[in-house]
Order: sequence, then structure tokens, then C-alpha cells
Amino acid sequence: MVVKEFLEDMYDEEERRTALKAWKWIKRGAVGLAALIGVIGSIYTIQPDSVGVVKRFGKYVRQEPPGIHLKIPYKIETVDKVPVQKVHLVECGFRTLEAGVNSRYIGREEIEQGKVSDSELSDLVRQSGERIPPGMSDRDFAIDMLRREYLMLTGDLNLADVEWIVQYTIKDASSYLFNLKEPELTVRDASQSVMRQLIGNGSIDEAITIGRTDYETQGKEILQKLLDTYNTGIHVVALKIQSSHPPERVRDAFNAVNQAQQNKEKRINQAMASYNEEVPRVEGEAKAMIERADGYALKRVNEADGDAKKFNSVYEQYSQAPAITRQRMYLETMNKVLPQIDEKWLVEEDLGGLLKILNITDLKPLVPSAEGEK
Repeated sequence: MVVKEFLEDMYDEEERRTALKAWKWIKRGAVGLAALIGVIGSIYTIQPDSVGVVKRFGKYVRQEPPGIHLKIPYKIETVDKVPVQKVHLVECGFRTLEAGVNSRYIGREEIEQGKVSDSELSDLVRQSGERIPPGMSDRDFAIDMLRREYLMLTGDLNLADVEWIVQYTIKDASSYLFNLKEPELTVRDASQSVMRQLIGNGSIDEAITIGRTDYETQGKEILQKLLDTYNTGIHVVALKIQSSHPPERVRDAFNAVNQAQQNKEKRINQAMASYNEEVPRVEGEAKAMIERADGYALKRVNEADGDAKKFNSVYEQYSQAPAITRQRMYLETMNKVLPQIDEKWLVEEDLGGLLKILNITDLKPLVPSAEGEK
């Protein structure tokens, strides 16, 4: 009505009709444009690795799975897409500048050796969210910040430089969004609390050598319980100790001790390998000799039993017919003995002497041969 009255005052009848008609098209165009914006704004897509957390006037109302969905447009409902399948990484005691074949890291040694630029140090300090005290440079603050992360006191009152990483995923998108302001800083602080507790209850040897695997397993479990207590919606995938060393001033001495221990273990393993190789072989040979002796003894016993049974059977026959048995035994014995004798002599009872049997095969023929030989 206001527009119509304004046109009546400003224009004549024909001009008012033209202006009113144009005004109607403008309104229709505005309504159509608003409807188009509403349709476009009501459609959204969630990627396969994410979920959508829908808020209505800032209040959580629902959670949508991957796919195409609708929402109330014009900022009445907003959607936060949370990558629940992505594995997030938190580094403690160091930072990764460039990941790849030739990865670059920011650590105390890299900073002191000048391998990190001032701009990279400034980025590191800015990402940490901490404020630099007045009069301290970015380089000094970065060294101090990393030292506060990796420098730890063990249960036997020694110092150890420990660097580790935490890998986590998001298991509850709504808790992750609404209960955490800085998720990475929360995970870093919680993991520091857990690692200081574990290392503070153990020895320096456990921190740098034999206890690392146990610390990783226990640290993951304790960190998960701590984050669940805070209702962060985070699932800890892994906690890995990247490196653990004694302080730099005594590192060479510790490395020498570790090398000596490794050489000791190597010699012990070599000795055990020789022992495990030789002892079974000798035991096998001993068992084989014993088995051969047992077999030989059993053979001799069986042969003796057989000879005794044979003798008893022969004696039984002999007792029934002594003369015949004696004659048979004599003939059987001669049958075995005579083939082994080269020269044989026959003695006749009536001759009273010995008669040698001439070897006719050694005599030359008496008839001359065709060539005149005798």
C-alpha cells in the first residue's frame, strides 16, 4: 500500500500502471530468488569418512550419516561435518615439518643446530596457542616448550628425554564438538600426564630400553580411560614412543653401557645356540649307542638261548641213540671242516703209515706234442 500511494503521488495513471506491474515482477523475482536460495541451502552432502552434526539455532538436534540430506535453510539449521574415520596425530616433544622420504622435524637438537628457520619456529609457537613471555625470542620459547614436553624424571631420580605420538579417531562427533575447545591440546596435555605418571614410577632403564613396550600398552589404556572421563568422544588408536634417551651430557656413557649389555646378550645367545646344537646331537649319539648295545645284548642272549635249546635237543637225541648221534655229529663236523683244508692226507688203518695223494694236475704230459715238445 505504501508503494501504491507513493506511485499515485509521483506519476500519472499510465505511469502508475507500468510502475505497479514492474513492482509485482520485482516481488515475484525476490520470492523466487529466496525460494531458490532456500532450496539450495537446504541440501547438503556428507562425505563417506564423516558424519554431520546438525544444530538448530546452535542447539544439537541430530546426527546424520554419509550421503545427501536436507536441513532447514537460512541459517536456522547448520551442519558441522566431522571426519570420524580420519586418524589424527598428536606429537609430543617434537613436531613434523615435512613428512615423506626425507622427513624434517623440529626438536631441541634441530633448533640448536640451526636446521629450523625463524618463520617455522614462529608457526610452531603460534600453533601451540601459548603466549611468549616478554623479552623471550621465538627460538628460546620453542626450545623451552619442547623441553617441557620431552624432559621427564624417572622413579630412580634420573632424567630422560622421551618423545612420543598419539593417534586417535573420533568415536562420538557430538561430544567431540561440544565438550572440547582445543582437541589437539587436550590430547597432548592428557598424554603428558599419563606418560609422566608411568615413567615417574619406573627406572631409567625401563624408560629407555626394556619398558618401552609396556609403557606404550599401559599408556594407551590409561589415556583412553582419562579421555572417556572427560567425555571427549575420542578413541585412542595407538600411543607410540618415538625415541627415549638419557640427557645429551650423559648419552655417550649410557650408549656404551647399552652396547656392552647388547654384546653380553649376543654372546649368551651364541652360547645357547651352540649348546642347543651340540647337546641334542650328543644325546642322540648316546641314545643310538645305547640302543645298539641293547640290540647286541638281545641278539647275544637270543643266540645263547638258541644254542642252549639246540644243545639240549641234540643231547636228548644223543641220550636215546648215542652211537648214531655221535656218528652223525662227526660227519656233520667233517663236512664243515674238510672244505676249508688245502691239503688232505688219507690214513689207512692197515697201512700203518701215511700215503700222500699225488696232485696229477701238476704233472707234465708224457706224450710229445705236435711241436716236438716232451
